[in-house]
Amino acid sequence: MTYEAKQAVYLPVTDFLQLEFFLMDTRPGVKPDAFVTDLVNRWLAVEMERLSLRERGQAMRGFQWKNVFLPEGTVLRTSYYNTIEFAKVAGDQIVTDDGAKMTPSQFANRHAKGRNAWRFVWLRFPGNDYWIRASTCRMRHHERQSRQSKGEIELSNAV
Repeated sequence: MTYEAKQAVYLPVTDFLQLEFFLMDTRPGVKPDAFVTDLVNRWLAVEMERLSLRERGQAMRGFQWKNVFLPEGTVLRTSYYNTIEFAKVAGDQIVTDDGAKMTPSQFANRHAKGRNAWRFVWLRFPGNDYWIRASTCRMRHHERQSRQSKGEIELSNAV
């Protein structure tokens, strides 16, 4: 076992106890310090990704799904009964947790057939903390497109 230097972080006792009891109930064997370390590392990764996207603009790599662009780092989620699966956009491909490369439709239909990926796949874009259903994302894109085209028509009529 190697030595790892640590720094104390002080929490109110009530918050620490709530965390400890919660972990005992939901994740037996996980210690609060290991959990907080993992939590901080995940938060830092998201914030660093968010910052890099701000600095360089929109990601250049990603997966084009019909009219919706999934930038590199987008996480996909689907579920079938009690099984939840994740995939991530890496480069210009969607890669599942087990390393398989597939389309959104293949991802949604891994354990069932005939499922519409727009309805059964949820997306979390880089830098976002929330999930959005793919169909909602697609609908918002259509709404933006129609607003832009209406604006172009009004502009051409004004000329």
